[in-house]
Amino acid sequence: MKLFIKRLLAFFPFGIIAYSFILLTWSNLIPFEAFNKNLNYKMGSYGHLHSRIQEIDSIGEVDILVVGSSHAYRGFDPRIFDRHEIDLFNLGSSNQTPKQSYVLLESYLDTFNPSLVIYEVYPGIFQQDGLESTLDIVANGPLNQPVVEMALKSTSVKAFNALLNRFFIQGTGGYKSYSEPLRKLRDHDTYVSGGYVQKDGNYLRNQNLEDSYSWNVREDQWNYLISIKEMLAGRGVDFLMVQSPIDSAYFKRIVNNEEVDRRLRSIGNYVNFNYALSLHYGEDLYDLHHLRQTGVEKFNYQLIDFLIEKNYF
Repeated sequence: MKLFIKRLLAFFPFGIIAYSFILLTWSNLIPFEAFNKNLNYKMGSYGHLHSRIQEIDSIGEVDILVVGSSHAYRGFDPRIFDRHEIDLFNLGSSNQTPKQSYVLLESYLDTFNPSLVIYEVYPGIFQQDGLESTLDIVANGPLNQPVVEMALKSTSVKAFNALLNRFFIQGTGGYKSYSEPLRKLRDHDTYVSGGYVQKDGNYLRNQNLEDSYSWNVREDQWNYLISIKEMLAGRGVDFLMVQSPIDSAYFKRIVNNEEVDRRLRSIGNYVNFNYALSLHYGEDLYDLHHLRQTGVEKFNYQLIDFLIEKNYF
């Protein structure tokens, strides 16, 4: 038995090297499905995170830093805030959960030095494990200690494989030669300086309402939200949780809105704009919970009035 363990330990470093070599060679050079299904890796993926991260060095300090999921980067337009002399940068990313928000804030809070962090708290995101966002950040975000630790703590082999692939592509200069297109016709998206992504005005996603919906909050995500609040409090940064407006008929069919509202208010400043604005799918949203530009403008002007009224600015 001891001999077996010694041989196993001796083989382990070789096994890791061999696995990495086979994974990276086959996945990047040969279309072998057995490896590709466990390597979900896309530079310049949906949501323009790569463009957002690349722009950070040219931004400097801001008044407001926004984090959250697609409801963040599709819901807060820096151009509208600029009209009120408020500098805003949107650090949202697709399916970003509090786990990934915490990592991004660790990475960039000192860089932006905001007076206010707005967290867009669409409750549906608290139901997710965060793997999709982890893979997006590993491929398109910063390659630093918080991101590496996030990938290694994941229970998914996809996150580990993506991290190996990131080191390989980074080390071979793949990122230096890559430039993400700011306009993506297939996605009907255009990246706007400051982290915002604007959906084409004529795009509409087919949606159907169900009789009722309910939010389920994962405790691990809730704990990360509390950790974000504590991080910001420790650095003297104001923290505001905002729920962007969704389709009014959809919102009314969610049976536990008040329960979620109470829970969010219990940990800090929170405002739900579904009570202040009645927006509608087709006119103001391109699906049941993502704003189109007309809805963004209605929401952002109301939010700016709220921030001024509450003496944030």
